[in-house]
Amino acid sequence: MIEIPSHRSLGRLTPARVRARETLVRTLWNAQGERRLPADRALWRALAACDPRDVWWVCEMNSYGPLYFLPTREWVLALARLLDRLGVRRVLEAGAGDGFLARALALARPDLVVRACDSHAWGKAKARMSPRDAREFSGVRVQGIPIGAEVERLAIEAAVVKHRPELVLVAWAPPGTLVERAIRSPVRYVLDVSVDGDVCGNGSKTWRFEKEFLAGAIEARGVCRLDDGRSERNTRVTLYEGAKTRRRAAAGGRRADRRR
Repeated sequence: MIEIPSHRSLGRLTPARVRARETLVRTLWNAQGERRLPADRALWRALAACDPRDVWWVCEMNSYGPLYFLPTREWVLALARLLDRLGVRRVLEAGAGDGFLARALALARPDLVVRACDSHAWGKAKARMSPRDAREFSGVRVQGIPIGAEVERLAIEAAVVKHRPELVLVAWAPPGTLVERAIRSPVRYVLDVSVDGDVCGNGSKTWRFEKEFLAGAIEARGVCRLDDGRSERNTRVTLYEGAKTRRRAAAGGRRADRRR
C-alpha cells in the first residue's frame, strides 16, 4: 500500500487537500500499490484538484519511489501510433526505473518487442538527492528508484548491443549524457520525452544532432509531475535520428532541425 508522509513544507493540510491528494494517489496506484495506467481525463482532473505542492510531494516522496513522467492510456496509444509511422518493431526503454512505461507499451502492442534497461545509479535515495534536499527532508524516509523485475541492469551501450533496438525511448532522462550516448549508439531513432529547459537534467549537447520536434498527440497528451491539470502541459518530445546523425558526422555535414 502506498504511503505519503507529511512535512512542514506542505503547509496546512486541510480536509479538502487531503481528499484531493488521496484521489491523486488512487489514480496513480491501486490498493496493492501497483502502478495504474489512468485515462487522461481522470489524471488531469486529479491533478487540477490538488495543491501543486501536493502533486510534487505525492510524486516525489511516496513510499514506492519517485515518479516523473505520468503515462496515460491515450499517451501510450499515441506512442504506439508513432512507432507504426516510423516502422519500428524493436524498442528499448533506457533509464527505465521500475519499467512501468515499457510494460504499458508491451501490453498495448503485443506485436512489439519491448525491452528495458537501467544502470540503477539512483537505486538509493541519497544518490538522487542534492545536499540541500537531504538537509530539508532529513526526517522523511525518502525512497530510491526501484528497478523492475524485467528491467536489465545495463548501461545504454551494452543494452543496445545486446538487443539491437530500432528505437531507444528515454522518458525524463537523469542528469548526465544518457540521451547523447543513446544517439551515438547504433540505433535508428532516439525518442526523448522531457520538458522545456533543463529540468530533466539532460546536460549533454544534444542540440548538435539531427532531430525533429514532435507535435500532435505524442506531445499534447503527455503528462508529468510539473503539470497542474489547469494550464498548458509541460511535456516536450524530440525524435533524434541516430543513423542520419552518424552518416552526417562521417560525411562532415552539419546538423539540421525541423518541426512538423
